[in-house]
Amino acid sequence: MRLVEKLVRIPSVSGSESKAVNLFIDEMSNLGFETEIDKVGNAIGTFGNGPILIYLIGHIDTVEGDIPVKVEKNLLFGRGSVDAKGCLSAFAESVGRSKDLSNEITFKVIGCVAEETDSKGCLHVINSFKEPNYIIIGEPSGWSGITLGYKGCFNIFYENRVPISHSGASEKTSAELAFNFFNYLNHYTKDNGVEFNKLSFRLSKINTFFDGTHSTVKMQVNVRTPSGFNFKEFSKLLNQKFDSSIFKITDLISPIITSKRNRLVSSFLNSIRNSDGKPSFKYKTGTSDMNLVGSWDCPILAYGPGDSSLDHTPNEHLSLDEYDKSINVLTKVFTKLI
Repeated sequence: MRLVEKLVRIPSVSGSESKAVNLFIDEMSNLGFETEIDKVGNAIGTFGNGPILIYLIGHIDTVEGDIPVKVEKNLLFGRGSVDAKGCLSAFAESVGRSKDLSNEITFKVIGCVAEETDSKGCLHVINSFKEPNYIIIGEPSGWSGITLGYKGCFNIFYENRVPISHSGASEKTSAELAFNFFNYLNHYTKDNGVEFNKLSFRLSKINTFFDGTHSTVKMQVNVRTPSGFNFKEFSKLLNQKFDSSIFKITDLISPIITSKRNRLVSSFLNSIRNSDGKPSFKYKTGTSDMNLVGSWDCPILAYGPGDSSLDHTPNEHLSLDEYDKSINVLTKVFTKLI
């Protein structure tokens, strides 16, 4: 059984990753890594002792969703197969095949916990490890794709409580007030062409409650921000338009766009072409731990097998052919970085 299938067969919803972490640690040890589990639960594998330091940062947690694990027509079905155990497993397998580079490169393969929630795993890495020469983030880009950008993100939590009125009265219900708030947000959006360059709002949750005299509405809006978005100006305008006691804005996770012009990117482009692929650059409308490691001043990109449109879906599955191709590309990339 392939490493990726072993890992997918162990559920690891955010907050319950320990069994998957232990398996991944054992599998990396079998591949020749020095391994440890850090104090927040990340799986850390170190391979080689060369002067070039490369971090391959994936995540081992998944969103919820019980998808029966099976392999059909060389497709691996299961939660986390695409997002992002396929990427993390490809990192470990590709480094394990690069023993001849152990005097040139020090590899660290890191399976972070909690990427799908508060990213405490990646934040611990940033605060504990020194800056490397190169970072590869494990997120699905397709074996011939390279991800260079992610939008930023924050959430708005809206809560309003109003007296109940007759259904024929003119007073707005709590649900209508929440709708007006969300409608204002959507009108704030400006059409800047492609989706990556747009400010976008998504209604994540809305619930109403009644206690006999009052109705309460609770709503969560997820906001995706493009490069150049003025977070302070937006917050100021919202506070001017609405009573600040009825909503809370979380901290912004900044968007990231990295350069095409560095040795890491050129190594991937050459390796994909040498594997009979046609490389492409991708810019994602979601966020990832790449947004956070952008605080380091070194070449960074995201790469891994899988179709990201299947992330979090009930039909999540990974092509094992693509998985093998990504391992082949990664092993070629490493040789070009020495």
